[in-house]
Amino acid sequence: MGFDGYGFGGWPLGSDGAIRMDVLKMAADAMPDHKIKYAMGLGRPEEIVRCTEIGYSLFDCVIPTREARHQRLYVFADGCGNADGVRRADGKFYKFHYVMDDKHARDGRPVDETCDCELCRNHSRAYLQHLFRVNDPNAMRLATAHNLRFYGRLMEYLRDA
Repeated sequence: MGFDGYGFGGWPLGSDGAIRMDVLKMAADAMPDHKIKYAMGLGRPEEIVRCTEIGYSLFDCVIPTREARHQRLYVFADGCGNADGVRRADGKFYKFHYVMDDKHARDGRPVDETCDCELCRNHSRAYLQHLFRVNDPNAMRLATAHNLRFYGRLMEYLRDA
C-alpha cells in the first residue's frame, strides 16, 4: 500500500507490569526495515533507549508533561548526558529533580547545569519552587519546556550514537 511508516501500540505487559520488549522486537522485526517504526504511546526514557536498539525511531507520550505538572523534572545523571551515557546497561542514566524539596528553597543553581532550556539558562531552583508555591502558570510552562528539552536531548544522543 505504500505506507510511510508503521506503528505499534497497546503495550503488552509482563506479570511484573514491565513492557515486554520481546513482543516489541517481534513487531519491529515484522515491519519493513526501510520504513519508520513508531512506538505509539511509549515514553519512559529507558524504554525509548531500549526501543531504539530494536529499530523504533518515533515515539509519543504524555509522560514528560505529566511529570512536569507533578513537579518532577528529568535530569541526566552525572556523566550520562551524552550518547554513551544514555546507553548505560543498568538504565540509570537519569534522575528526577523534585522541585518542592525543601533543600531547593534557597538554591541559586539551575535545575540542570548542562541543559540549555529557558528554565536552566535563566532561572534558579529556588525561583521555580517559588513559582509553583504561588501557583504562577509560568511554573508549569518552564517545567514542561525543561522536560521536553530533556527528551529532545535524549533523542539527539540516541541519534548520534
